[in-house]
Amino acid sequence: MITVKNLTKNFNSFSALKGINLRVKKGEIYGFIGQNGAGKTTTMNILAGLSRPTKGSCLVNGKDVTKIKHPSELHIGYLPEAPRFYPWLTAFETLEYLGNSGGRRVAAARIKELLDWVGLSEAVRRRVGGFSRGMKQRLGIAAALIHDPELLIFDEPASALDPEGRNDVLNLIKKLKNMGKTIFFSSHILSDVERVCDTVGIIIAGKMAAEKPLPEMLKEDILPSYDITLQKPIDSGILDKLSQIQGVSKVTGNELNLSVMTDAFFDTSLLFKFFVDNKLAVNSFARRQNRLEDVYLQEVNTNDKQS
Repeated sequence: MITVKNLTKNFNSFSALKGINLRVKKGEIYGFIGQNGAGKTTTMNILAGLSRPTKGSCLVNGKDVTKIKHPSELHIGYLPEAPRFYPWLTAFETLEYLGNSGGRRVAAARIKELLDWVGLSEAVRRRVGGFSRGMKQRLGIAAALIHDPELLIFDEPASALDPEGRNDVLNLIKKLKNMGKTIFFSSHILSDVERVCDTVGIIIAGKMAAEKPLPEMLKEDILPSYDITLQKPIDSGILDKLSQIQGVSKVTGNELNLSVMTDAFFDTSLLFKFFVDNKLAVNSFARRQNRLEDVYLQEVNTNDKQS
């Protein structure tokens, strides 16, 4: 559905994208994550046909974005980060206006069906100017679906929403996948990405740092970490000795609760031996469950060290 190769975007002397590559397969939910200013929105504007790349190739639905005359030629549904609508129009009138533009016509039944599907059936005749942020997001999703595209591109669809609103939007995204849609969306809320995505791409300072199916990323890209709780406090000298064990890369925490990060092939028995040799009673010892946040922070830290 989307194939990006060596994509570059310059704004005068500033390079926002530095040769990124990514691929979105049909029927998947692809989560695109990165820091503010990393290049997420720039990338999505290019994918949506709203901006032209400086160099590189970008195919969306089989079409070269550099050769289209209008974004509508891509046949996608696009939701910007903060969708804006005419405040004096009702929800129904908004979709009617958007759906009937460009010489296309959308039946009233289709509009009502969409508003019901996104949870706005009670607000069909309400003016959009009185909508909450969450209601506008749901209306934006309905607008993206108005012509029933197979590919949807959402820029921060759950940003600035309360937990209930975020949950509503994520549930809609999962339902869209079940309907056979392909969804590419950006987010800075990593728990949301981890909850719904099949594949994750991480962009850092205009470069792709990682792109993998989420299960593989959580399994392969995180160094093992162990959380340890001790019965009695230990002094800093013991902590220093712990950090000097071969294969231990980082020790954090305090005198009672420790987190130990190790190399990928570390022998865990070395930790047990350390506690026995130093007569340290352990209340709990557990390998930490891998989270997307761990992968992301690891990639950010690696990039900071290299820059």
